[in-house]
Amino acid sequence: MTMDIEKTNTITLSILEEATSYHRWIFEKIKPYLKGSILEVGCGTGNLTGWLLGWGKVVASDMNENYLRLVEEKYRDHSSLKGVFNWDVRQEPTRELHASVEAIVCSNVLEHIGDDVSILKHFHQLLSGEGRLILLVPALKCLYNQLDKDLGHFRRYSKKELVSKVERSGFRILHLTYFNPFGILGWFFNGSILRRRILPQNQVKAFNKMVPLFISLEKIIPNWVGQSLIVVGEKL
Repeated sequence: MTMDIEKTNTITLSILEEATSYHRWIFEKIKPYLKGSILEVGCGTGNLTGWLLGWGKVVASDMNENYLRLVEEKYRDHSSLKGVFNWDVRQEPTRELHASVEAIVCSNVLEHIGDDVSILKHFHQLLSGEGRLILLVPALKCLYNQLDKDLGHFRRYSKKELVSKVERSGFRILHLTYFNPFGILGWFFNGSILRRRILPQNQVKAFNKMVPLFISLEKIIPNWVGQSLIVVGEKL
């Protein structure tokens, strides 16, 4: 990750820190599939971590030491935080990580990795028998734009590509769904039309306030498309 990409990601995580309703929305989507001890891969500055800690025991990992220090400081008094761990997912999992991991949560990380299949195989190694992999990744290849480039995204995923890679890595698919159709327009307008490098903070705040409405609307709108994909795989 270059310095410019790292800076862009850090600024974006800072902006998203206030989007608590959005992160709770993600958590509510994945909560039915959580089990046992959780390894959060790519915890960033802990925007999703707090919700996971409310469910059960969590080890938070990232390759950025500064992020890990922030997460440790933020949640060090939380009884469910088992620890933070520096791990570059492109490397083989270390012995310390090979504890009992029954669920891996990996949100908006896989798209940053060139050889994403090798990462999925690392996850397979770490999980205990019938452990679950819960992924959230950007969807719709046609939506790839300046925002993706400046965040260091190698790709956005189609359902077919994501399923194929997860299955090839030794998982069976338990759940697959699009997530957040309401974010598509903003991503396209900011990244493809205006070619912005970072989402405007005021837009993120406005979007976050509208999440309760979006949750109500998604109950009546067909789930045909979304800005992201969520997939849950079980280790074979």
